[in-house]
Amino acid sequence: MKPLLPFRALVPAALAVFALFSGPAGAQPAASAPTTATPPSSYTPTRAEVERDLAAWKESGVEAQWAGDESPDINSPVYIADYQKYVSTVRTGDMAQPASSQTGSQRRW
Repeated sequence: MKPLLPFRALVPAALAVFALFSGPAGAQPAASAPTTATPPSSYTPTRAEVERDLAAWKESGVEAQWAGDESPDINSPVYIADYQKYVSTVRTGDMAQPASSQTGSQRRW
């Protein structure tokens, strides 16, 4: 018997086994992958909070910098100052107060 004959018979079997183990069955199933990178938030802002946030965005000047077709230079000193003004306005705690409790002179916007 020729020594090459058994080797030739094993090659297709070895290729079939290799194909079984290297196919998509060995890969991670898509169902276990997360659907989003961030978990859903349980906080839902009220309409008044969203309107105050938008007013702060406009008043700080950041909206005007995003008005054109081009993105603004977010590293420029002007943009950084305007954005810091927006963040400080939003984070002062005024957002947590209902809109009806603020009078015209107390409003920041």
